[in-house]
Amino acid sequence: DNVDQTSAHGRRDLVEPGFQEPSNRISLNHQDDDVDLEALVNDMNSSFESLYSTCSVQSESAPLLQNGQLSRSQLPSPGPGTLQPMSPRQRVQRSQPVRIMAVRRLQEEEQQFRTSSLPAIPNPFPELCSPASSPVLAPGSLPQSQPASKHDVKVFSEDGTSKVVEILADMTARDLCQLLVYKSHCVDDNSWTLVEHHPHLGLERCLEDHELIVQVESTMGSESKFLFRKNYAKYEFFKNPMNFFPEQMVAWCQQTNGSIPQSQLLQNFLNSSSCPEIQGFLHVKELGRKSWKKLFMCLRRSGLYCSTKGTSKEPRHLQLLADLEDSNIFSLIAGKKLYNAPAEYGFCIK
Repeated sequence: DNVDQTSAHGRRDLVEPGFQEPSNRISLNHQDDDVDLEALVNDMNSSFESLYSTCSVQSESAPLLQNGQLSRSQLPSPGPGTLQPMSPRQRVQRSQPVRIMAVRRLQEEEQQFRTSSLPAIPNPFPELCSPASSPVLAPGSLPQSQPASKHDVKVFSEDGTSKVVEILADMTARDLCQLLVYKSHCVDDNSWTLVEHHPHLGLERCLEDHELIVQVESTMGSESKFLFRKNYAKYEFFKNPMNFFPEQMVAWCQQTNGSIPQSQLLQNFLNSSSCPEIQGFLHVKELGRKSWKKLFMCLRRSGLYCSTKGTSKEPRHLQLLADLEDSNIFSLIAGKKLYNAPAEYGFCIK
């Protein structure tokens, strides 16, 4: 720089009149440093469209490097009409919009790279999103999960006292039993159960652990109620399954003629996907009738069947009595008094 400044006057006499001196470019660069670029950019925002069109025309005639300066190898040929010096404001206005577009293009490419590197979530419902062909779920397109509502449930104990408990809509029977055990300071021995009690019908049943309390309560009448009491046979089927499959009532046991032990047959039944066929006689009272009829019954996976001809199990003699998949089994309370039942124990399919 010192050499150029000291010899500037000597070279000015040697340069032809039509040639632009390098010192002019140096002086313009020093003037550019003194310009307030931030103020110029703010002024250009109001007329960005006109500047962009001007910049586009200039970019076709004068290629730029990445820093926005003219290349030395592509300078226009010297001539009297193209050697007019430009003011610092004009140079900034010609280069600054191109720099803005270049930075914006780099930002867009960086955003695309960042988006492509993230794991894409496949959209199971593309027609619900604003872009029809978008394979990725947009943020906020899934509905927000609503909090579970609360309900008040009244539960009675065996001594006649009651307690109102606030529960969530998704609370199961087992969860409510655990809550009542905690609130009542009872011993938790896995025998507490919640009973759906219908005194006007003389029916009741123990709720299964997975059943929803709110859903069961919606099907109960005004006279029905929940009872909280012990049932020692709650898990008896899993502890002593032999008691629920008597040999004289299991069809497969009768077919083997005692050649296979009952315990081995029972293990085969429980380990397989098939259901053992239980058969025997039951007294049945149809709806609307007062008398009881003794029929030969057959319990299968598909439902409970009764034979119309003695003990025959031929398909043409079996009549479907109840489909147990969507039914509940209730125990009779005082069956002889209310229903004139032939035995103390009875059940109702409802």
